[in-house]
Amino acid sequence: MNIILINPSMGDYYRGAKVKSAITLSPPLNLAVLAAALQRAGHSVQVLDLEAEAVESHDAVLRAVLRDTRPEMVGVTFRTPLFPQAKKIADQVRAECPSACIVAGGVHASTRPQECLDRADFDVVVRGEGDVTIVELADGKFIPDIQGIHWRGGSNPDRPLLTELDDLPLPAWELFDLRRYQTPSLVARDVPVADLESSRGCKAQCIYCTKGVFGSAYRTKSPLRMVDEIEHAKACGFRSFNLVDDSFTTITSRATAVCEELIRRDVQMPWTCTNGLRVGNVDEDFFRLARRSGCWLVAFGFESGSDEVLKRIKKGATVNQARRAVGWARKYGFTILGYFMVGLPGENERTIRETAEFAASLDVDFAKFSITMPLPGTPLYDEWSSQIVDPRQTDFSIHRPGARFYRHPDFSWEELEGHTRQAYRTFYGRPSYVAKRVARSLRSGHFVRDTQYALSLAMPGTMERFSRR
Repeated sequence: MNIILINPSMGDYYRGAKVKSAITLSPPLNLAVLAAALQRAGHSVQVLDLEAEAVESHDAVLRAVLRDTRPEMVGVTFRTPLFPQAKKIADQVRAECPSACIVAGGVHASTRPQECLDRADFDVVVRGEGDVTIVELADGKFIPDIQGIHWRGGSNPDRPLLTELDDLPLPAWELFDLRRYQTPSLVARDVPVADLESSRGCKAQCIYCTKGVFGSAYRTKSPLRMVDEIEHAKACGFRSFNLVDDSFTTITSRATAVCEELIRRDVQMPWTCTNGLRVGNVDEDFFRLARRSGCWLVAFGFESGSDEVLKRIKKGATVNQARRAVGWARKYGFTILGYFMVGLPGENERTIRETAEFAASLDVDFAKFSITMPLPGTPLYDEWSSQIVDPRQTDFSIHRPGARFYRHPDFSWEELEGHTRQAYRTFYGRPSYVAKRVARSLRSGHFVRDTQYALSLAMPGTMERFSRR
């Protein structure tokens, strides 16, 4: 079968936000993995990454590819804020290729499958992991017998999660023009960067996070297979990689073993962990070996500086664990990025102030504060369902800060935005922070670049739309 897989662009989502300088443009891993599975099954696959195209040319590029390829199946992956774009893409595909099977996948499709069918011209919505499902669709398997989908005729039972991740094919990076992914950023000094996964699933129960695709069951690739995948990325032309695991260090000994295998093979490829390590699932030995293996930047999902709030959101972490993790990372010379949230359940002005002061007390290089958003598929969305302004809203791009699609139970939007701006001032406005950043940037040889990014992050409001990958 002739197939096109499409990744919509975040261009409109970040329009006007200076924080784009801190976003790394990388080929979409999910489509590289799905394309590889389809190729292994004998299908012809093309990937269209609209994120790598100029926003103003999206329509023309899509039309040209559709007319040139005449696909029999088109898959579109998207997160909640990109639903309007995915809907538009489906309409364009239907107009150009009326008989094509149009398939939706990704986080939003997994959490709101029926709404995707009702509000957009998709034929099938894939729930959860799509590695096997997409192949069965392409093979022409009888639709009612395919697990893990919604379709025009109904919905089928869930597909069991994959257990043997080593059996997955290596990502089909050859389908991407890596010259399009050459822009450095705060978290990517050596480009192009390959986003890679060494595990799937997360055991944590944080109430603001969805488990719609990979679930709660933690499954891993072996260290040998993982380093094979890293070497494959290097051979394809990538100069660095970023681990996008929900929780790379859930089994700390296994994460350490990956580092040891990188060292043993002398891969010499710089890498980062930007998705956020859990502060309770790290130890000093991990940071020591990670640094030796080429890791230079780690991010932590701190969220709050209040133990009572951390307990309320089921974070499974404490302030003391956060301080200990930062101390280890600093000892081994990492660049450290911290994620924090404003307006979490149970918050008050005191706890928000504690979070800002906590961030300022940590020896981290950059901090990102974001207003809490109850996204579909999360326990928080269910808890605050009565606060949604219009549950029938079809433009899901409103699920982002600034759109005010919900009423916070404890704060007005003006208060939330004001607290966020104050948190940035508390962190970036310290003379001691400025002095440290200047000294570290001069030592690393990245003074001009780091100054640009620090100013971008510190500008009030620019970080509100900076979301974890």
